[in-house]
Amino acid sequence: MKKNKKLGCLLLLLLSPYSIAMQPMDDQSLATMTGQDGLTIQAQANVEFKQLSMIDNDGLSYGSGSSLYTSPDYTKRAGLVIGGQTSSSPIRVVGLNGSSETILGFNAVIDSDVGTVLNKGAFTNIALSFNSNITGIRISPFSVYAASESTLSDIISNSYTKSTIYDSSTLKPKAGLAKEIVRVGGASGIDIVFAANKPTVNIQLGAAPQGHMIMFGGAINSICGSGSGCNIVAVSDYDGSNNPYGIGFDFKFTGYNNSPFGLTGFYAGIEGKNGTDSGGLVFGNSGVSDKFNLSLNNVILGQSGSSSTTYPSSTFNGLPNASIGSIGAVGASVTNLKMKVSGM
Repeated sequence: MKKNKKLGCLLLLLLSPYSIAMQPMDDQSLATMTGQDGLTIQAQANVEFKQLSMIDNDGLSYGSGSSLYTSPDYTKRAGLVIGGQTSSSPIRVVGLNGSSETILGFNAVIDSDVGTVLNKGAFTNIALSFNSNITGIRISPFSVYAASESTLSDIISNSYTKSTIYDSSTLKPKAGLAKEIVRVGGASGIDIVFAANKPTVNIQLGAAPQGHMIMFGGAINSICGSGSGCNIVAVSDYDGSNNPYGIGFDFKFTGYNNSPFGLTGFYAGIEGKNGTDSGGLVFGNSGVSDKFNLSLNNVILGQSGSSSTTYPSSTFNGLPNASIGSIGAVGASVTNLKMKVSGM
């Protein structure tokens, strides 16, 4: 009998750690164990991808009534694809430390709260910030393509079929199946340079007592701030060296009067359907933003350096095609901006 009692006590003793491990850990218990409120995650990673597709499965909307559209038949799948100029030049998003590329590092502080009935209850708060050595972000050059059905991946009956806009032999977009619409970044890409007060992102999931799912903070000094800016071309055709031309300019964004451009007040999120409003992805700002300078430099229409071979040589006094100049705004701001993207 005594042996049975001893075995029983020993069994309970052995099982007791497993019972403790199964206890739920609430926020207060975690804070007691870790010495902090919530969880902190530190991560380092550069982002790289070959193509990002936004697919429209049913083509153009036919409308209704007098606006009914029936011919020609535009109901096939197509999409917009973001990718590099070749399959061997994927899009990269990396960190900057001064002018040098480095691994993109950030911190995420995650916490939860019961919230209030007025603010629709509980929520999880995720506060994102960049590591101390990160002074900016670099995005490599990329293009936007209109892509046909055969170049797009698909899921049929839970079976995934992978497709690509790139030709495996030339590494370039497939001729006649993927049309380049816009080329962004020129040869060097896009640099976003942070201010000393680096950008932050606060995300709330569940309820959103801050008013929006995503709220931005901190500030930036510039986007494409060096030289005349980053080249952007709305592509019409290509010259003999396969360089695109159409409507081109150099984009440049800086804070006004050498001051940072603050991001406080800017927001993003997803709005649900409300009456006739279908909802969608929103981006905007509340109130009046900081002032900024925006320049479109070296605006050129058509092919640079070309001259007419059809019209008389006296057209434009025989001058070759060149930039029409620069346009922009100095000390501008936006007030209560709101943009929405719905459907496809």
